[in-house]
Amino acid sequence: MLIVFFVLAFVAVGTAISMLVTRNAVYSALFLVLNFGTVAILYLILGAPFIAISQITVYAGSVVVLFLFVIMLLGAERLPGGEPLKWQRFLAVPLIAVLAGDFALN
Repeated sequence: MLIVFFVLAFVAVGTAISMLVTRNAVYSALFLVLNFGTVAILYLILGAPFIAISQITVYAGSVVVLFLFVIMLLGAERLPGGEPLKWQRFLAVPLIAVLAGDFALN
């Protein structure tokens, strides 16, 4: 059971990162569906079937369909490419150090 948990956790984190990184909004919404599905399976493993069914019905069913409808209606499938702001890189390094320190202490 521990191996299944780690595989599902890896898939959940991977789909969350993929959802944030991808530039195509439709693919991002589909990664969100996969993330919601893996979280629902994790709820089933924890013994909470009602929350798992609610996760699938409400989030993966309703919210993502609404997201996809709005994306297709507005025609915003592709985000324009752009260069990140210069101050973001300088701010990211100390924030990563704080996050790593917090993980190390806990």
